[in-house]
Amino acid sequence: MIKSVIVALILCIIEILVIVIASPMAKSSVVLRFLPEDVREAAKDHVDPPKFKQMVAHCLLAFFLIAMFSGMVYVGMDGIQNGIGYWSLTLRFIVLLYVMKVFDIVVQDQWLVMTVGYFKKIFPETADCAGWKDRGFNNKNQIIRVILYPFLCMLTAGIFMLFR
Repeated sequence: MIKSVIVALILCIIEILVIVIASPMAKSSVVLRFLPEDVREAAKDHVDPPKFKQMVAHCLLAFFLIAMFSGMVYVGMDGIQNGIGYWSLTLRFIVLLYVMKVFDIVVQDQWLVMTVGYFKKIFPETADCAGWKDRGFNNKNQIIRVILYPFLCMLTAGIFMLFR
């Protein structure tokens, strides 16, 4: 189980670095999807960065997605090699995803977006938006993911068990 936590923490570090580095270079519409509604509205006319910067941002995002996929494969294959069963493998994936989800909620949403105001610096025209004070701006999406994760983990564990 400790390997799942370590992999999750490594992925969290990669994710926050990608967010901080890629967000100023990404297309505004991509970044704004993850922010409160009134912020999206206020920044809809924000000028996009040059295409080469957007390409760098997409490459960083691709790197994170590959790292996440690789982390899941590592956790799954390690479990298979150690002879653990379906439910133990499911639990490994649950630990991985929920550690990342807690990090997402606490560090990204509450600290980076709300407390530090990192995205206000990228979108200065949104500084007066009320959404920056709404700490529950994406509770619905987070709750949906928290509910779906166990089922996705069971499916993923099932797929790995086929390769046993």
